[in-house]
Amino acid sequence: MTVFHKVNRSGKSKVLSKSERDLIQTALPEKYKLIAETLYWSAGRIREVLNIRVRNLVPDRGMVVLERDTTKTKETREVYLPHELMEKLVLRSTAMGLASSDYLFFNQSPTKSLVSQRKPLSVQSFDKELRRICDWNGLSGISSHSFRRTQLTELYKDGWTLREIQHISGHKSLQSLQEYLDVDKEVVVSKFRQRMMVA
Repeated sequence: MTVFHKVNRSGKSKVLSKSERDLIQTALPEKYKLIAETLYWSAGRIREVLNIRVRNLVPDRGMVVLERDTTKTKETREVYLPHELMEKLVLRSTAMGLASSDYLFFNQSPTKSLVSQRKPLSVQSFDKELRRICDWNGLSGISSHSFRRTQLTELYKDGWTLREIQHISGHKSLQSLQEYLDVDKEVVVSKFRQRMMVA
């Protein structure tokens, strides 16, 4: 596996193992758990996920519309989520009495009025909570971007073509997408050695 993971917020985010992802999901408070799940399944960027409004949920299609002014590429993207996660997001919006234009994940402060619901949760708030969980459990090299890299790498390892993955990730170029994918160097070397033996 790649050994150049994030250190002091520099470098590539680590691709998570299933056990690391499960550990993080179990330890995060509910709101942050929903964000992490959405990051993973949407292969979205943290700002895209934090800017999801109630109106962006399309439950009957299991879809979330990422509006163009919230995406890095400035293009509207449709992302698909598992039914169970979509139900949780709809339940959150209903239980909190959120309006169509409200952000799904917003800053909650007992000292501020409901006006704070108009602002999405900050990237720093999510990162702080994720770092707390990772530090507590001795995990390093992990950031909010790890969920995106993990999903894209898993799709690649499952045999998806780069074009198919590009459709999910929203990358403009295949070159930038390839930089996301974590390739196991040992597997590459082993394959090449096998090829040399055949020749």
